[in-house]
Amino acid sequence: MSNESSIITSVYGRRIGLQQMSSAQTGSVAGRKSEFLVGPDEHKIGVTTAESTGTNLKPHGVSFLPGTSAASSSVYIIDPPIPGVRKTVVFTSGNLPQYLKTANGETFRTSADSTVATVLSSTLTGAVVELIGLTTAIYGLLTNGTSVISRAATT
Repeated sequence: MSNESSIITSVYGRRIGLQQMSSAQTGSVAGRKSEFLVGPDEHKIGVTTAESTGTNLKPHGVSFLPGTSAASSSVYIIDPPIPGVRKTVVFTSGNLPQYLKTANGETFRTSADSTVATVLSSTLTGAVVELIGLTTAIYGLLTNGTSVISRAATT
């Protein structure tokens, strides 16, 4: 069965829509059904290379943190997480270290369940961090470049 023939709700003919899958198809608990967006080969998300320490980062898409031209570290603020939504942050060139801080005391939770932080910092260029909103107050840290450290203290 192709994705196109099993679309139940369509936006544009049979090119994009929702596909409901049974528990037999997904391997989940019997009777549980899941819906997925199907049709396109890929989806495009927002990417910006124009982030500023004076404007909060959006909680979705991809952000390249350019650093500042001043001879000091850069502190970026990210808006609160949206549950289920991913955010990718790329710590790039500029003055180091670079810091990513939550706007209102939200936290970053790492793979060590007890580790929470309000600041991520990078001391090298090229570090990439992938976040996902777990609640409106907690970002889950899905990936963590070796040069990115989570800290409990605020900057």
